[in-house]
Amino acid sequence: MALNFIPKEVKFFDYFNLQAENLVKASAFFKSILKDGVMSEESARHIHDLEHEGDTLSHEITDMLNRTFITPIDREDIFALANQLDDVLDMINAMASRMKLYKLDPGNEYFAQFIDLIDQSAIALSNAINHMHDTKRARRVLDHCIEVNRLENMGDLVRETAISRLFETEKDPIMVIKWKEMFEVAEATLDNCEHAAKVIESILVKHG
Repeated sequence: MALNFIPKEVKFFDYFNLQAENLVKASAFFKSILKDGVMSEESARHIHDLEHEGDTLSHEITDMLNRTFITPIDREDIFALANQLDDVLDMINAMASRMKLYKLDPGNEYFAQFIDLIDQSAIALSNAINHMHDTKRARRVLDHCIEVNRLENMGDLVRETAISRLFETEKDPIMVIKWKEMFEVAEATLDNCEHAAKVIESILVKHG
């Protein structure tokens, strides 16, 4: 197996950008589904296809990492960021699958708030990653990471309100179980966005 002794800085960051762009596509498409009021088989399959593309990109980064001797940033950070971005996409796909399986209405107001926060977080992560290779823009990258943290905090509040209202208004115990799970998965998705932002912040500290 041939090793590359010259740091392939642009290629690694290019792959991160592709991951982030794919994540934004998935979150934006999920957000658009809320207007339709149904998670169709076709819509769920499209999100699954984006998730599969995310898996492919993550595997390509890992493969490139294994074949590169000198990397532009720490190897563990490359691996961690690639996997955290992939985890966010996995969670979006999980929500789409559950929504179709449970036959839930995507128009639920609290779930819509979650998806909007996830979409904003995906955009903020993409913006951060887009400038991550430029050390002169470290402040801008950090601002985007702080925004992801703010959105995650908002998600905590939405979860508390959503579950509280769910127990107050929903009479069907099965629906309570289904929606509680959906809210918790949505919150976990925002947590994963924050984890990705923390990896980026760690990279900034190490290379600032």
